[in-house]
Amino acid sequence: MSDLTTSWQTRGATLVEVEGVSTAARFGDPAAEYTALRTRAGVVDWAWCSRLHMTGTDRASFLQGMLSNEVTKLAVGKGCPALLLSEQGKVIADVMVLAGNDEIVLAGSTASLVAGRAALERFIVADDVEIVADDDAAHVFAVLGPEAAQVVERVGLQPPLAPYDHLHAELSGADVHLARVPGPAAGGFVLHVPVAAAATVWAALVDAGAAAPVGYEAFEVLRIESGMPWHGRDVTADTLALEAPYEAAISFRKGCYLGQEVMERVTARGHVNRKLVGLALAGDVVPPSGVRVFAGDRDVGWVTSAAWSWRLGHGVALAYVRREHLEPGTTLVIGDPSGVAAADAAEIPAGDPPRIAASDPAGIAAGDPTRIAAIVRAWPL
Repeated sequence: MSDLTTSWQTRGATLVEVEGVSTAARFGDPAAEYTALRTRAGVVDWAWCSRLHMTGTDRASFLQGMLSNEVTKLAVGKGCPALLLSEQGKVIADVMVLAGNDEIVLAGSTASLVAGRAALERFIVADDVEIVADDDAAHVFAVLGPEAAQVVERVGLQPPLAPYDHLHAELSGADVHLARVPGPAAGGFVLHVPVAAAATVWAALVDAGAAAPVGYEAFEVLRIESGMPWHGRDVTADTLALEAPYEAAISFRKGCYLGQEVMERVTARGHVNRKLVGLALAGDVVPPSGVRVFAGDRDVGWVTSAAWSWRLGHGVALAYVRREHLEPGTTLVIGDPSGVAAADAAEIPAGDPPRIAASDPAGIAAGDPTRIAAIVRAWPL
């Protein structure tokens, strides 16, 4: 058992496996942890994330021809979101690009980076580029919420000012790579720290006075409400980049990059056939991923992620829906369109009044998703 896991368990953590790694599911009441993310700040373990380090004199020009956003224009200490696409314009990897003095870091989920590294290495021929993975050398935390900057300051770090700005600093005797992120919700900061110092850094952050320890369950609700796609769940190798909310990760002014021809062709056509949207759910059932979405008796999409929102008092989901049914306010049905209605769309509060449930919604997902009314909503939910 690692020192970090021991630290979590002394604070009452229940563990869960996410993307093949162990992390904290909750530290008690996940609804209270969610409230901390919304109103104050919380420290979330992102054990499923890591980095790739791109070195060599051709690193910037190489990535400029590979990624969907501007790389060569990034000054040291600056960054941007970007996608690595296939020749067919489909998403291989979703990354945060961070420019340093002698390297460019690609940060994201480990699964996304593994696929991205394999794809990038296919195109390294005569380029002076080397790719090195973090492997098990670093651990990742996120400090999220309206007071995230105050937490960072209280542990002695200078918070980067603009989204994707980043810096290296020392915290609890360890080198920390700190980057600002604009979301989910109020956003905050991502910290990459040495594994050996992970427990010490985590304790410093949660003892800073404004940050609560937050588990995966509360973070997942915030992520879905914010419309933040999870690569491997909401976005796969079969997803066209323009089908998901990746506008900030795509430059339509830069020169040629992998998959650009498809992007330009789809843009010229004016639309894609489906898009990832937010759904507000009626009733008390949270459907599993993969359940189909219907408009009348017509199959128009499927659910990719879903959770119970304590704030809204109903379920929320991300789903791919055909373009004819994307207008916010459209009523759809999740599950068998011929089944018995489990809930009516009228049960969803029109104004989404804030509501925090004191009880744990565990077990809701085990309900029967035979037929759930859903309403298309614009993000953030």
